[in-house]
Amino acid sequence: MCRMLSYLGEPIAADELLYKPDNSFVKQTYHPRYMSHLLNLAGFGIVAWEAASHNPVLPHVYKTTNLPFYDGNLRNIADKINPHCFLAHIRGVSYDPHETVSSQNVHPFIFPHTNIALAHNGALSEFEKIKFDLLDSVHPNFRQYIHGTTDSEWIYAVFISQLLSLSPTEPHATDHIMQAILNTLSIIERARHKHAIHIASPVNLFITNGEFIAVTRFVFDFGWLPFDAPPSTHFAYHSLWYTYGENYGLYDNQYQMRSSGKKSSIIIASEPLTEDATTWVEVPEYTLLVVRRENAEIEIVSKDIVL
Repeated sequence: MCRMLSYLGEPIAADELLYKPDNSFVKQTYHPRYMSHLLNLAGFGIVAWEAASHNPVLPHVYKTTNLPFYDGNLRNIADKINPHCFLAHIRGVSYDPHETVSSQNVHPFIFPHTNIALAHNGALSEFEKIKFDLLDSVHPNFRQYIHGTTDSEWIYAVFISQLLSLSPTEPHATDHIMQAILNTLSIIERARHKHAIHIASPVNLFITNGEFIAVTRFVFDFGWLPFDAPPSTHFAYHSLWYTYGENYGLYDNQYQMRSSGKKSSIIIASEPLTEDATTWVEVPEYTLLVVRRENAEIEIVSKDIVL
């Protein structure tokens, strides 16, 4: 499976998330704790919002098909940027010669003239059968920007179209974000039903614009497998965890959220960044979370996903 990492809170050096913890995000590329038989070698991308940067409403964007543990440019960037919001994605694909590894398929996706980014962990089974059914739900302004071959980019195009129809201008209300996500999942579900697709398809989404983070832990048709399918975690719920506190750093010789009365920073990730996961909370299945930072305090709104 892919790996995803998001952060919202006090400004933090990016290498504190990408490289330094004992189960760091870059380490998960070649030695993940979950689904360890599947390495993630098909691309890496980050979007990062930094208040001190030029035009801080727009993020730094770095995307490459190179392997992050060999990427000196990524290391140099991670040592320099100090974002308050961050989304990173390591792309994993099946070991299949028909898979396309290209820069157009690297997450997170962010279309021109928006500052909303999306990354996806999962796969829509038999996606080629339904993708053109989704076109009616994509705003004409965004159709021209779909350049890759992934289901993820189409999910993004549907979502951004749904959100801007509900909330044309920023800031986007939490209710609108949640409804746009539910609308997107419902549109996909209808297309799957039209083509009689009933194969389990996990859809963990990470969405952010530097002010909020929205995530899902969800599977279409959980438990329904192809007749001839071998046992596979591809059809299961993909993992999703979070930890929050005052700030993240090296305390008592290990990386963790410092616990205090102030809850001003949060990390949401496919798996904990440390071998010791006791300070992390697993997100339940069929859950949608939207996280904001209001008056320097993290606020989490949770909703069951019912389509």
